[in-house]
Amino acid sequence: MRPNRWSEPQLDRRGYPRAEYRRTAPALLELEGYRCAVRDLAPGGLRVEPAPAGRVWEFGERLTGVLHLRACRPVLIGAAIGRIDRAGLALVPDSEAWPDLDSIDAERSALVRWHHERRSAPRLPLPAVPGAGGASTPLRDVSATGLRYALAPAERAPAAGSHVAGELRLDAETVIPVRGQVIRHVGREIAVALDPPGLTPEILALLRRRYFPEGGEASV
Repeated sequence: MRPNRWSEPQLDRRGYPRAEYRRTAPALLELEGYRCAVRDLAPGGLRVEPAPAGRVWEFGERLTGVLHLRACRPVLIGAAIGRIDRAGLALVPDSEAWPDLDSIDAERSALVRWHHERRSAPRLPLPAVPGAGGASTPLRDVSATGLRYALAPAERAPAAGSHVAGELRLDAETVIPVRGQVIRHVGREIAVALDPPGLTPEILALLRRRYFPEGGEASV
Protein backbone atom coordinates (compact mmCIF):
# COMPACT_ATOMS: atom_id res chain seq x y z
CA MET A 1 0.00 0.00 0.00
CA ARG A 2 1.03 3.60 -0.59
CA PRO A 3 -0.66 5.65 2.19
CA ASN A 4 -2.07 9.08 1.30
CA ARG A 5 -0.67 8.97 -2.22
CA TRP A 6 -4.04 9.64 -3.84
CA SER A 7 -5.40 11.99 -1.17
CA GLU A 8 -2.97 14.77 -2.04
CA PRO A 9 -4.84 17.25 -4.27
CA GLN A 10 -1.80 18.20 -6.30
CA LEU A 11 -1.45 14.65 -7.66
CA ASP A 12 -4.02 14.85 -10.47
CA ARG A 13 -4.32 11.82 -12.76
CA ARG A 14 -4.56 14.19 -15.73
CA GLY A 15 -1.17 15.74 -14.92
CA TYR A 16 0.76 12.63 -15.94
CA PRO A 17 1.81 11.75 -19.50
CA ARG A 18 -0.79 9.30 -20.78
CA ALA A 19 -1.07 6.58 -23.36
CA GLU A 20 -4.26 7.57 -25.20
CA TYR A 21 -6.21 5.18 -27.40
CA ARG A 22 -7.66 7.57 -29.96
CA ARG A 23 -8.86 6.28 -33.31
CA THR A 24 -7.49 2.88 -32.42
CA ALA A 25 -8.61 -0.19 -30.53
CA PRO A 26 -8.52 0.41 -26.76
CA ALA A 27 -6.44 -1.61 -24.37
CA LEU A 28 -8.21 -4.56 -22.75
CA LEU A 29 -8.74 -4.73 -18.99
CA GLU A 30 -10.14 -7.96 -17.58
CA LEU A 31 -11.79 -6.64 -14.44
CA GLU A 32 -13.73 -8.81 -11.99
CA GLY A 33 -14.83 -11.08 -14.83
CA TYR A 34 -15.70 -8.21 -17.22
CA ARG A 35 -13.88 -7.24 -20.42
CA CYS A 36 -13.38 -3.47 -20.30
CA ALA A 37 -12.15 -0.96 -22.88
CA VAL A 38 -9.32 1.26 -21.56
CA ARG A 39 -9.27 4.70 -23.22
CA ASP A 40 -6.17 6.14 -21.52
CA LEU A 41 -3.47 4.99 -19.14
CA ALA A 42 -1.02 6.88 -16.91
CA PRO A 43 0.98 6.24 -13.73
CA GLY A 44 -1.83 7.99 -11.86
CA GLY A 45 -4.74 5.99 -13.21
CA LEU A 46 -6.69 4.76 -16.20
CA ARG A 47 -10.04 5.41 -17.83
CA VAL A 48 -12.61 2.72 -18.68
CA GLU A 49 -15.37 3.66 -21.16
CA PRO A 50 -18.08 2.56 -20.98
CA ALA A 51 -18.50 1.10 -17.50
CA PRO A 52 -19.35 -2.59 -17.87
CA ALA A 53 -23.05 -3.28 -17.47
CA GLY A 54 -24.39 -6.07 -15.29
CA ARG A 55 -23.40 -4.84 -11.85
CA VAL A 56 -23.34 -1.72 -9.66
CA TRP A 57 -19.98 0.07 -9.33
CA GLU A 58 -19.27 2.09 -6.20
CA PHE A 59 -16.92 5.01 -5.60
CA GLY A 60 -13.83 3.86 -3.67
CA GLU A 61 -14.46 0.19 -4.43
CA ARG A 62 -11.23 -1.83 -4.61
CA LEU A 63 -10.74 -3.99 -7.68
CA THR A 64 -8.17 -6.29 -9.24
CA GLY A 65 -7.70 -7.13 -12.88
CA VAL A 66 -5.34 -7.94 -15.73
CA LEU A 67 -4.38 -5.19 -18.18
CA HIS A 68 -3.40 -6.19 -21.74
CA LEU A 69 -1.18 -3.66 -23.52
CA ARG A 70 0.36 -3.60 -26.99
CA ALA A 71 3.94 -3.11 -25.89
CA CYS A 72 4.35 -5.51 -22.97
CA ARG A 73 3.04 -8.65 -21.35
CA PRO A 74 -0.26 -8.65 -19.37
CA VAL A 75 0.00 -6.70 -16.11
CA LEU A 76 -1.87 -7.45 -12.89
CA ILE A 77 -3.34 -4.27 -11.42
CA GLY A 78 -4.85 -3.34 -8.06
CA ALA A 79 -7.03 -0.25 -8.20
CA ALA A 80 -9.83 1.71 -6.59
CA ILE A 81 -12.66 3.52 -8.34
CA GLY A 82 -11.74 7.20 -8.18
CA ARG A 83 -14.63 8.54 -10.22
CA ILE A 84 -17.89 7.34 -11.76
CA ASP A 85 -19.70 9.31 -14.44
CA ARG A 86 -22.00 8.72 -17.38
CA ALA A 87 -19.08 7.89 -19.68
CA GLY A 88 -17.40 5.29 -17.49
CA LEU A 89 -14.99 4.73 -14.61
CA ALA A 90 -11.69 6.29 -13.56
CA LEU A 91 -9.47 3.82 -11.70
CA VAL A 92 -6.49 4.86 -9.56
CA PRO A 93 -3.74 2.58 -8.25
CA ASP A 94 -4.43 1.05 -4.86
CA SER A 95 -1.33 -1.15 -4.58
CA GLU A 96 2.09 -1.69 -6.13
CA ALA A 97 0.41 -3.74 -8.87
CA TRP A 98 0.40 -1.22 -11.73
CA PRO A 99 2.30 -0.72 -15.02
CA ASP A 100 5.63 1.00 -14.42
CA LEU A 101 6.78 4.17 -16.18
CA ASP A 102 8.84 2.25 -18.74
CA SER A 103 5.82 0.12 -19.73
CA ILE A 104 3.58 3.17 -20.09
CA ASP A 105 6.22 5.02 -22.14
CA ALA A 106 6.60 1.97 -24.39
CA GLU A 107 2.83 1.86 -24.86
CA ARG A 108 2.72 5.54 -25.79
CA SER A 109 5.51 5.01 -28.32
CA ALA A 110 3.70 2.03 -29.84
CA LEU A 111 0.52 4.09 -30.24
CA VAL A 112 2.43 6.97 -31.87
CA ARG A 113 4.04 4.55 -34.35
CA TRP A 114 0.68 2.95 -35.13
CA HIS A 115 -0.96 6.32 -35.80
CA HIS A 116 1.93 7.39 -38.03
CA GLU A 117 1.79 4.17 -40.04
CA ARG A 118 -1.99 4.35 -40.33
CA ARG A 119 -1.98 7.97 -41.53
CA SER A 120 0.78 7.28 -44.04
CA ALA A 121 -1.06 4.30 -45.59
CA PRO A 122 -2.89 5.45 -48.77
CA ARG A 123 -6.62 4.77 -48.73
CA LEU A 124 -8.79 3.51 -51.54
CA PRO A 125 -12.26 5.11 -51.22
CA LEU A 126 -15.00 2.84 -52.57
CA PRO A 127 -18.29 4.13 -54.01
CA ALA A 128 -21.45 3.47 -51.99
CA VAL A 129 -23.34 3.44 -55.29
CA PRO A 130 -21.35 1.68 -58.04
CA GLY A 131 -20.77 3.24 -61.41
CA ALA A 132 -21.17 1.54 -64.74
CA GLY A 133 -19.63 -1.91 -64.55
CA GLY A 134 -18.71 -1.46 -60.89
CA ALA A 135 -19.68 -3.68 -57.99
CA SER A 136 -21.85 -2.85 -55.00
CA THR A 137 -20.12 -3.19 -51.62
CA PRO A 138 -20.67 -2.25 -47.96
CA LEU A 139 -17.03 -1.11 -47.87
CA ARG A 140 -16.46 2.64 -47.77
CA ASP A 141 -12.65 2.70 -47.91
CA VAL A 142 -9.72 0.34 -47.44
CA SER A 143 -5.99 0.65 -46.87
CA ALA A 144 -3.13 -1.68 -46.05
CA THR A 145 -3.86 -1.32 -42.32
CA GLY A 146 -7.62 -0.86 -42.04
CA LEU A 147 -11.04 -0.56 -43.57
CA ARG A 148 -14.37 1.16 -43.04
CA TYR A 149 -17.72 -0.44 -43.85
CA ALA A 150 -21.45 0.27 -43.56
CA LEU A 151 -23.71 -1.92 -41.45
CA ALA A 152 -26.58 -3.76 -43.12
CA PRO A 153 -30.06 -2.42 -42.17
CA ALA A 154 -30.73 -5.06 -39.50
CA GLU A 155 -27.09 -5.58 -38.44
CA ARG A 156 -26.04 -4.66 -34.90
CA ALA A 157 -22.89 -2.60 -34.41
CA PRO A 158 -19.95 -4.49 -32.84
CA ALA A 159 -18.53 -3.03 -29.64
CA ALA A 160 -15.44 -0.81 -29.84
CA GLY A 161 -12.37 -2.91 -29.10
CA SER A 162 -14.02 -6.18 -30.14
CA HIS A 163 -12.45 -8.48 -32.70
CA VAL A 164 -14.31 -9.02 -35.95
CA ALA A 165 -13.69 -11.30 -38.90
CA GLY A 166 -15.10 -11.39 -42.40
CA GLU A 167 -14.36 -11.82 -46.07
CA LEU A 168 -13.67 -9.49 -48.98
CA ARG A 169 -15.43 -11.37 -51.78
CA LEU A 170 -14.32 -10.09 -55.16
CA ASP A 171 -15.97 -12.82 -57.20
CA ALA A 172 -16.99 -16.46 -56.88
CA GLU A 173 -13.36 -17.59 -56.89
CA THR A 174 -11.61 -14.74 -55.08
CA VAL A 175 -12.29 -14.47 -51.35
CA ILE A 176 -9.92 -12.63 -49.00
CA PRO A 177 -10.33 -13.36 -45.26
CA VAL A 178 -9.76 -10.38 -42.97
CA ARG A 179 -9.61 -9.95 -39.19
CA GLY A 180 -9.19 -6.92 -37.00
CA GLN A 181 -10.36 -4.77 -34.09
CA VAL A 182 -13.17 -2.24 -34.13
CA ILE A 183 -11.69 1.19 -33.44
CA ARG A 184 -14.57 3.53 -34.21
CA HIS A 185 -18.34 3.52 -34.72
CA VAL A 186 -19.85 6.61 -36.35
CA GLY A 187 -23.50 6.43 -37.37
CA ARG A 188 -23.93 3.21 -39.34
CA GLU A 189 -20.26 2.97 -40.32
CA ILE A 190 -17.59 0.87 -38.57
CA ALA A 191 -13.83 1.45 -38.75
CA VAL A 192 -11.59 -1.60 -38.27
CA ALA A 193 -7.83 -1.80 -37.71
CA LEU A 194 -6.68 -4.95 -39.49
CA ASP A 195 -4.53 -7.56 -37.81
CA PRO A 196 -1.03 -7.91 -39.27
CA PRO A 197 -0.06 -8.27 -42.05
CA GLY A 198 -3.13 -6.33 -43.24
CA LEU A 199 -3.78 -6.04 -46.97
CA THR A 200 -0.90 -6.41 -49.41
CA PRO A 201 -0.38 -4.05 -52.38
CA GLU A 202 -1.51 -6.91 -54.66
CA ILE A 203 -4.86 -7.19 -52.85
CA LEU A 204 -5.37 -3.41 -52.99
CA ALA A 205 -4.65 -3.51 -56.72
CA LEU A 206 -7.28 -6.25 -57.12
CA LEU A 207 -9.82 -4.13 -55.23
CA ARG A 208 -9.00 -1.12 -57.40
CA ARG A 209 -9.56 -3.09 -60.59
CA ARG A 210 -12.73 -4.65 -59.21
CA TYR A 211 -14.48 -1.46 -58.12
CA PHE A 212 -13.01 0.90 -60.72
CA PRO A 213 -12.92 -1.27 -63.84
CA GLU A 214 -12.74 1.74 -66.17
CA GLY A 215 -10.10 3.58 -64.18
CA GLY A 216 -12.52 6.13 -62.73
CA GLU A 217 -11.07 5.95 -59.22
CA ALA A 218 -11.70 8.75 -56.80
CA SER A 219 -8.59 10.43 -55.40
CA VAL A 220 -7.23 9.05 -52.12
